[in-house]
Amino acid sequence: MAAERSSTSGSILAADFGNVLTRAILIDMVDGVYRMVARAETRSTADFPIGDARVALLRAADELNAVTGRILFDEHERLITPERPDRSGVDAFVATASTGRSLRTVLVGLVPEVSIASARRAAAGTYVDVVETISLDDGRDEEARLNALVNAHPDMVFITGGTEGGAEEPLLELAEVVRLGVKLLGERQPLILYAGNSILIPQIQALFKGVANLVVAPNIRPSLQREELEAAQLQLGQAFDRQQSSKGGFGELGSISRLGVLPTGQSYKLITEYLGLSMDGNVLTVDVGSAVSTLAASVSGRVTTVIRPDIGLGHSAGSLHDLAGEASIKRWLPFVPAPGQIRSYTLNKTLRPGGIPETLQDLYLEHALLRAAIDTLLHAAAPGWSESVMQVNTPLPPFKLIIGAGAGLTRAGNSGYGALLLLDALQPVGATQLQTDPYGLVAALGALAHLNPEAVVQVLDGSGIEQLGAVINVSGRPAANRTALKVKITTESGEVIKHDVPGGHLWVYPLGVGKHVKVDVRAVGRGLSIGGRGRWRGEVEGGSVGIIFDARGRPLPLAADVRGLAAQIPLWISEITGDPPVTIDESWLVMPEVKQEDEPVAKRRRRGAKPAAPKAPAARRGLFGRRGKTAEPMDDIDLPDMELDDEPQERRKDEDFLDELDQLRRG
Repeated sequence: MAAERSSTSGSILAADFGNVLTRAILIDMVDGVYRMVARAETRSTADFPIGDARVALLRAADELNAVTGRILFDEHERLITPERPDRSGVDAFVATASTGRSLRTVLVGLVPEVSIASARRAAAGTYVDVVETISLDDGRDEEARLNALVNAHPDMVFITGGTEGGAEEPLLELAEVVRLGVKLLGERQPLILYAGNSILIPQIQALFKGVANLVVAPNIRPSLQREELEAAQLQLGQAFDRQQSSKGGFGELGSISRLGVLPTGQSYKLITEYLGLSMDGNVLTVDVGSAVSTLAASVSGRVTTVIRPDIGLGHSAGSLHDLAGEASIKRWLPFVPAPGQIRSYTLNKTLRPGGIPETLQDLYLEHALLRAAIDTLLHAAAPGWSESVMQVNTPLPPFKLIIGAGAGLTRAGNSGYGALLLLDALQPVGATQLQTDPYGLVAALGALAHLNPEAVVQVLDGSGIEQLGAVINVSGRPAANRTALKVKITTESGEVIKHDVPGGHLWVYPLGVGKHVKVDVRAVGRGLSIGGRGRWRGEVEGGSVGIIFDARGRPLPLAADVRGLAAQIPLWISEITGDPPVTIDESWLVMPEVKQEDEPVAKRRRRGAKPAAPKAPAARRGLFGRRGKTAEPMDDIDLPDMELDDEPQERRKDEDFLDELDQLRRG
């Protein structure tokens, strides 16, 4: 009993393994309350060239040791657990991961608008890459469907369809195609997940007996009006865990954690659900990573989770570009991009996911991608929200709390800028509290919740999550530069501050963390409201930014031309950060001249011409080696120049791909 108490109420080491960064957090009792006492961050090592996630954990442990003096691993590089009397080691270790290859999945169902659509929403809750869909309405015969399945080389086939007591024969015909395809795949057999009409379960089990590993979940579409995705999402998550544990050192990491290595996305879902219940209101968390992005929303007590391995600012920047489209990115650019500039930038980020923007235009591109990523996540999540919770002319329901995570949001250089990116991308309505998760605490706490819910509650109430402050938004179309919000603020000392916020602008009242004021805000103008009401009153807590009054309107009235954007975007950044506005150069507002340059490098190589000698990449210190710590923080790493010609020529293997990059760079 004593050992069990120690394992659930003592010190905790939590680690989250991402595609670019690995974060470690040490949680312990401070004056009888759980607190985050130290954190560490280093480059991830699960992939090439090291291929062992444990290396990053050891480096992070060294950093924690340097900060706290606590030794976490013994001389044999084994985690010390439980905690010893000399304060070395920890009582519990939990791990989450969003790194690694997503499950290649084929969706099989009867109707694209019903069963396939439900299967997509279920798959969006874990790390799944849908590579093929097969349905009765796809216009293919049995042979074509069989070829499509075999050519997809899936890790999993997800079969669904038929409401309870509904269609049987058509679904069995599709299942027979899957059985034949699995036999043709030979030794590389995918997992079969069946979540369709439950009356067919015995026949499905007989069909795949001795052919493939079959997992059965309750019907995800028991009726046309009802979806039940949770059980299928759990099976999908467990399948990802099994794949993850077979590589990159995760198997050994899972063996020292009582829970194994959990998907990071499940942590977001769990913590979002808890916050929604505790606050008795809608809560949204969004994490835009390098390769994977996650959005979890608790709306009217129901949690919707979207995990997209094709949306990210690094590894998945190229697929995000294709998915969102250039129009959704250009709408946030206060300059005219050169032909191919956006595509070139995203391909560069795919090649060098750890790279950071080097010019002001690169910074605008990075944040345009970020906004487009969140917008794409919102469109994927919206079908799970009922129309009854949506307000007129708003992109999402009202949320009491919004938490942003990922380096793109938490390392914008200014807390106000990070808040602006959230406001631009999500466009919340009414009154909302804004927070960010700069240390990856949500991922750690989601895993910890299975062991010690008390610790989760106390750490969330602590200082691990950054409080940006409150934002009060006006909905409708306010007249430009005419009063849209009349603000009255009463401080704790009784001082009264009054301010009029004109339409199209933001105003920030500086109020520190832990301080409270009473706010009385009135919307002024025809058709304007604050969360559906003409007036809002309440007590508001401050933060690192303060209280933000957003009078730009909902939906956000972005300018339709580049000159309008060049006036709007720098002004909004200045108003929320307090920095002087940046003047956009006139040359940025016209189409750049396209220079005629030599033919692509790959074509010269094919003709036997000697390519120009590449520059040597800048030195990287402390990124590799088993126990070596990173010499510098991520933002200070001397990264190579981001121009494409700086990449060593011998590392470019695909000449066709090189041609595309070279042509895009030259416009």
